Amino acid sequence: MHSWSKFLGCLAACCLSGCLTAMPNSPGAVKSTGSATTDPPPSAGAFVWPNGTRAAISLTYDDAIQSQLDNAVPALARHGLVATFFLTGTSGVVQQSPERYRALVQAGHELGSHTMNHPCDRGMSFVKPGFGLQDYDLARMQTELTENVQQLRDLGQKEPFSFAYPCGSTWLGEAHTSYIPLIEQTFVAARGVDARVDDPARDGLFQVPSTMGNAAGSTLVTWVDRALKEGGWVVFTFHGVAGDYLAVEADAHETLLTYLEQHKRSVWTERFGSVAQYVKAQRKQ
Repeated sequence: MHSWSKFLGCLAACCLSGCLTAMPNSPGAVKSTGSATTDPPPSAGAFVWPNGTRAAISLTYDDAIQSQLDNAVPALARHGLVATFFLTGTSGVVQQSPERYRALVQAGHELGSHTMNHPCDRGMSFVKPGFGLQDYDLARMQTELTENVQQLRDLGQKEPFSFAYPCGSTWLGEAHTSYIPLIEQTFVAARGVDARVDDPARDGLFQVPSTMGNAAGSTLVTWVDRALKEGGWVVFTFHGVAGDYLAVEADAHETLLTYLEQHKRSVWTERFGSVAQYVKAQRKQ
């Protein structure tokens, strides 16, 4: 098991290696008012979101790092919003402060699985020998997933559980064997790293696209507007919040949360797993 200090460089190196996807090139201006009544009604045949909303947004936070507890959680509370926290099981923050994660569940947030050791391609400089994806087989991954899920249970999270692929990779071993079938057996849905709006009527639930959150507030708001325009689901992936690595600035994070609160009549901001369950149920109708 590699040390948490080495892991703190993980996603920064991943970014340089190309696992992070691009943001929209033409960010729009933040609207000065949040009246959802100015939004046009859904078009005929559009996917039906709850309570007359026109799009879904999920805020997700990866790796279980300190700035999320210190900065993201209070900001979410101020705006009355819920989120999903994908936990890397060996995180020192989880090990040292389990009660803070239990409190997240009690406050209505979701805890999801991000594996125990966050394995990525061993070609990345931060990956410790023996912990690259090439070093895993299905049996080893299954053991790790079982441990991580038990950790979620111990922290108070109820089934069904959701998952986020470390580095967005869905393969194991030298032969790049897919481990998506393992994820389908255990989880309701899984988040990937393809930056686009999810089409809830057609897209699968085990590589749900997401966009990186370390961007300007106007860019983040543009993604919400795209979700409204397309009637789809946008998932944001955050790491550090005003601190740590791959960090979104505090004012950019605040801009997004403010916009979501202002548009709560037209945008359903909900936990990743809950949106996935809703989509699954709608497809059965």
